[in-house]
Amino acid sequence: MTLPTKLAAFIGSLTILLIGEGIVSAQVTGRGSDPMQTYYEALRYYRDGDIESAIRGFEIASRSSRTDINGKWVDAIPPRVMLAECYWQLGHLPACRLQLDEAARIAVRNRGWIGQLDFSALGNGGQIKQPTSNLWPEVAAVRLLPLPRTLPLQRGRAVTEQSLAAGGVIESPNIQNLDALEIMHAIAVMSHRRRVLLGPLAADDGLTAELLEATKLPSSASQPLSRGLIHAMRGCEYYARGEDKTVIDRASKYASLGGVHANTPVLMLCAMKIASAGDDNGKLNPEARALIVSSASQITNSAAALEQYEWIGEALQVAVGVADPAGLSRVEQTAVLAGRSLVRQSRLASLHCYLVAADAAVSSGRHAVAAEHLQAASALASRREVELPRLEAYGAYIAARLAAAKGIPIGAVGSSEMASALKSVADFVLDRRDKRRRVISMPFMYQADIVLAGLGGNIGNQSAKRILNGYAGPVGISLWRQDPLNALAAAYFDDTAMHSALMKMASMETNGPEVLKQSDRLLAKRLTSRLPLQGRMLQLRTLATSPADEMWPAGRELLADAPPAFTRLRERTQASILVPAPAENVAERSANEALAMEASLSDLTLSRIPVPEVNPPIVATADVAAVPDGVALLTFVIDAGKVYATATRDGNTRTWVVPAANRLPAMVNRLLQELGVSRSRGKRLPDSDEGWKTAAEKLRSFLLPESSGWTEDGIEKVIVVPDGQLWYLPFELLPAVAVAEVKEADEGTEVSVPLWADHLQVEYAPTPGFALRSVGTATTSPRIAMVASRFFALRDVDANQSMIDDVVMPAQDPLLTSPAKAPPTQNIGLDIGHLMVAAAVTPNLNDPLATHVIPVDNSAGRTAGRSDWDALRDWIRYPASGPQSVVIAGWKSRAITTKLGDGSELFYPLASLHASGVRQVALSRWPTGGASAATVLTEVVNEIPHTSLAAAMRRGTMMLRQAELSTSREPLLGKPDTDVPVVSGEAPLFWSSYLSTGSLDLEPPASED
Repeated sequence: MTLPTKLAAFIGSLTILLIGEGIVSAQVTGRGSDPMQTYYEALRYYRDGDIESAIRGFEIASRSSRTDINGKWVDAIPPRVMLAECYWQLGHLPACRLQLDEAARIAVRNRGWIGQLDFSALGNGGQIKQPTSNLWPEVAAVRLLPLPRTLPLQRGRAVTEQSLAAGGVIESPNIQNLDALEIMHAIAVMSHRRRVLLGPLAADDGLTAELLEATKLPSSASQPLSRGLIHAMRGCEYYARGEDKTVIDRASKYASLGGVHANTPVLMLCAMKIASAGDDNGKLNPEARALIVSSASQITNSAAALEQYEWIGEALQVAVGVADPAGLSRVEQTAVLAGRSLVRQSRLASLHCYLVAADAAVSSGRHAVAAEHLQAASALASRREVELPRLEAYGAYIAARLAAAKGIPIGAVGSSEMASALKSVADFVLDRRDKRRRVISMPFMYQADIVLAGLGGNIGNQSAKRILNGYAGPVGISLWRQDPLNALAAAYFDDTAMHSALMKMASMETNGPEVLKQSDRLLAKRLTSRLPLQGRMLQLRTLATSPADEMWPAGRELLADAPPAFTRLRERTQASILVPAPAENVAERSANEALAMEASLSDLTLSRIPVPEVNPPIVATADVAAVPDGVALLTFVIDAGKVYATATRDGNTRTWVVPAANRLPAMVNRLLQELGVSRSRGKRLPDSDEGWKTAAEKLRSFLLPESSGWTEDGIEKVIVVPDGQLWYLPFELLPAVAVAEVKEADEGTEVSVPLWADHLQVEYAPTPGFALRSVGTATTSPRIAMVASRFFALRDVDANQSMIDDVVMPAQDPLLTSPAKAPPTQNIGLDIGHLMVAAAVTPNLNDPLATHVIPVDNSAGRTAGRSDWDALRDWIRYPASGPQSVVIAGWKSRAITTKLGDGSELFYPLASLHASGVRQVALSRWPTGGASAATVLTEVVNEIPHTSLAAAMRRGTMMLRQAELSTSREPLLGKPDTDVPVVSGEAPLFWSSYLSTGSLDLEPPASED
């Protein structure tokens, strides 16, 4: 060997040895193999968890692969695929997809290379080869096919007149040894990862279809063994294409060809993931679960025998997602055995196995053992050269479940173990960074991004509608079973944009019921998007609280086949909501017991169980016909500068669109100014009704044009679901044009147009679903509790107390207290059926769910150390159940300002309280106080034990409209208004402030939509 040749060989060896130290500067001149040896060295770094060094090695191998006029040859496929796997572990999915696409294009450009292989070199497939490393007995028993490292491949063609005329690459004939089986394995790995990355979108991926076409079975593959190897590779390609039945068939026939081969683990894993999805309803019988666990063990042993250690953890992780208690024990044992045995061979596999063991242990309730496994995994992950952020995030997920087992719930105040673990998960799932630039790390997010990016030109397309429906809704159980991190990404994902697109499509088709359903989901998401895991905890808490006969079929199915932990939580919940015997004082419910139940709920929230959306309740297609005669459901949703409206009555739903939604703020503000609501100076009471009636007529014409088909004729009650600035609009003031009367007067005919308040029972709801149904459960106690401050007479303590006494006088055994002495309202006893707050309450505009139901009073130290008392966020937590109704008579919305908000300070308290189980809520848009408020509340206290809150409020405002008010006893009025000693309660400034919610309490539908 000459000196230059020896030097080149030495430099090549040095390059390989120094990859781990980051000194890669020399170019390899000798090949040795295709793919080149650097690729195999980089594989070792990858399996050791040194991703940075592995990436450098795979990049060298890719750059050094063969190149011709068409670009890179097929020996560049393996390093490209493994680069994709590296970026997968790093959580950089755009880079992962880039490498997968390039590998697929190389395979497509070089179509026909498989047909050039000399498969006769495969030898006798009946001879069995034993694995070289005996890690544990089951691995030693694995039979490996005696396959050669390389196969001869015929390249080029004879140069003739005909070949020159045909054109193309001119290459003289030669025979080259190629590690064809490694390239075929890389194509299988690429196909598996494409399906994981693209999910349901893989079926429409054109590049995958081209790859299938480019790797057809060649005629030269006449041997059964060669055909089997190619079919095994193509089985994974069919997995990428979404042809699941073909994958199952190929796996059963070609995963083992008298012994395992390079594609055995990945093909079995593809089939295993398909099987883990269950039937059409996601169900798995015990036999199927046991079979999947058994398959995971087979993949573990075969992958270890083939030294493909990276597939072991991935297979066992899927097994954890489907295993029953007995299966969890088996998976844990297998994972621990593999984790201990593979520390030297593959730290990536060992780390993953310890995490799976911890996952299995925590799922089976063995928390101390799970903590030990997690500690072993943490020790591996903390090594300097190990960089596996995806697995570290998986460990943080398990740590969150362990924190719940210790009694620390999701949302606990302070820097708890739970908060730290979930932050680590969220940082990887939602905020993964590459050089300070955010990148998508989870397949669900990646797919959703593709779907949203492709919406522009597909509005109305049926295929787009199908895809949108697939990504908008509850998280599929298959995501939880295969990868809890991906399922958490789907749970964190706010699918509002999906529902908005579906609503627009339905509006274009004038499909009223569908617009109603999507409007309902859009409004519901505004609440759940502010809750942990997009309301997943809320759904489970509601399922544990609600009576079974009030649930949809999906909820009843969950109860019938619930995990033992959920069954125990439901039994505990149902026992805690029994109404206690009457007592002299209200008893606070145990905060410690509530915390313990919330922690149990947190563990269930993070576990792999299907959770249907039940709160806020969903609108079913059958609900349109179920709306009673004489009742209308009127909904408005503001989206993209338009108002999407629906009216449901008489068995059908009409829909229309009101353009120029930007006109609403000025129109509503004009009405409020004419009423005197937003006047901060001078006289507040208007001199006449003409101004506000004109403004109300314009609003009615704007929202309910003639083309809408709306009419008040034949309606007794209307439930309005407002949005945006419409929350500040008292719909009671709209004119009922359809029932106007023509009267004869001295000066001719006179048209009398009644208000909605005079002709209709007007109620409100935060979402269409809440207008149709209630959720959770509420106490049946009729007892009234009133929290009152100086609300009726600000400067006269005796007069204020006298009016308080008058208000509560009709109540039997009332609880009367002040904000300073009131117990925490979210822990209030079950013997309180109706809570009334007669005090000015200012909502938190920055964090609506942090708003307190009663005003904070720091002077008495009530909130010292307990700043979470009475917050809306704490109502939507344990303890379950609460009062039937809540009245807050002094709520201060932005209606009192000239710059209106978006109505969220009215939407969130109504939605939150209903979501907590409260049946009926009444709020003021602006606080009135004084004798006018006392008149309304007195009537409510008198009527609420016998009728609905909406009816009681309607009765109260009716009495107010008939009363005469002393201007000196109305704190809402300024000095210019007191020039007149007495005014009529008929002025809308006093009575139109109040809004109350109602529900039709429909029966649950017979089937899911």
